[in-house]
Amino acid sequence: MQDAQYFTEVGEADPTLATYEQKEGNVALRALLTDGSAFCALLTRGGGIDQALVSEAVGTRSQEAQTHLPLSVTTYNTMESVALLTLCPSEQSLVPAADRANIRALGASLAGRSG
Repeated sequence: MQDAQYFTEVGEADPTLATYEQKEGNVALRALLTDGSAFCALLTRGGGIDQALVSEAVGTRSQEAQTHLPLSVTTYNTMESVALLTLCPSEQSLVPAADRANIRALGASLAGRSG
């Protein structure tokens, strides 16, 4: 359930990712879920949010030739924010307070679209 929610909400939050999902299908599903889950795992591992962001970006870029994932700051921010909302909400406490407020606002916006 949370995987499907993540996939849906990433597309709702970023039109570029919605187009990517439609174009790439199962490749997009695997790529987005892998990246979102990896971000959660990296954040949990420690080292802070900056290290988790960098490590996820490096991993994503290394697979871009196979996944064709659009590589932009907006894309990364969307994947990470939605991951914190759906895949690892308990890890939000590891994110700075100002960022948590933005993530919660995104969550409220997404909930408003589906409700």
